[in-house]
Amino acid sequence: MRPQVFGYLPGRCVRDCRRSFYRLSGSDIHATLTMDINEILGIANHATRFFQKICNVNGVKAKMDALESNMGLVSARKDDISLELEQEEQRPGKRRKNEVDLWIRRVGSLEGQVRELGRKVEERHFFYHSVLEDQVSGLATKVEILDKKSRFFNGLTLNVRPARGYKLQPGELVGQASQTIKDEIWDCLMREEVLRVGVWGQRGVGKTFLTKHIHDRIVEECPRFDGACLVTASQECNVGRIQADIANYLKLDLTEVSAVYWGARLKEALQGRRLLFILDDVGKYYSLEEVGIALERNGCKLIVTSRSRDVCEQMNCHDLVHVPTLAEEVPRR
Repeated sequence: MRPQVFGYLPGRCVRDCRRSFYRLSGSDIHATLTMDINEILGIANHATRFFQKICNVNGVKAKMDALESNMGLVSARKDDISLELEQEEQRPGKRRKNEVDLWIRRVGSLEGQVRELGRKVEERHFFYHSVLEDQVSGLATKVEILDKKSRFFNGLTLNVRPARGYKLQPGELVGQASQTIKDEIWDCLMREEVLRVGVWGQRGVGKTFLTKHIHDRIVEECPRFDGACLVTASQECNVGRIQADIANYLKLDLTEVSAVYWGARLKEALQGRRLLFILDDVGKYYSLEEVGIALERNGCKLIVTSRSRDVCEQMNCHDLVHVPTLAEEVPRR
């Protein structure tokens, strides 16, 4: 008796199936079974690759999380360096190194690239993650390099010799009397105990002309001073305008802070400097403390020019130099 291969099937269907099966040769049965096994293996391979892609998705996201974490640390370092630079560059004679500036700009560029790549990793279909994985690895290497280069052991800034100022070139000094008065003003400045010199006389006698010659001599070459700054302080002037003119000379931006702090800001910037300040055509008293000018031996000094001797005295000038009119000079001769 032939075996029940198909089990129970009703009527003619069973007989037809049996006849068809028994007509199959051994090679046909083997081919059929082989085809079925290959199809099964193909499906299994596809399933394996599918699950590998799912695992790759999770792997790329994990690498992206690590990249964003490391980028955050480098960005925090950049913010710290930028703040330190801001404080350093407020000091005269300090300029950031080119390598530091380049590093900051590269970090800024990399921050944008990491943000964009993070968005792609979140939004793209997982079939693209094999490409994104290479991009994540590439940026991770760049972040690591920038992190290693963030240790500026030799400092962030360079010491740059500040400008002494611009020569005013008032013209040739004529006459022995003018030369004598200029020498008298100069001698006062060169005495260390004298911090303020008052130059007074009527309008048009040459006070400004003489002090401009003093200014240019210091700008040109004078070991005692680092430079000279002349500010016109006439009746229409005020403390804020004087502060702004001095800040321009120092290349200092006072707009970063409220006006109430301008004096303190100038005083801080002038620490360690040896400058001659000339307040020209002063018509009233100004508080140097409010302006932000600190005078001291081996430090800054001041020349005040005024039409009034009283104003020079109110400004606490230690030495006074009178510039006479031509009529006043004649009797002296």
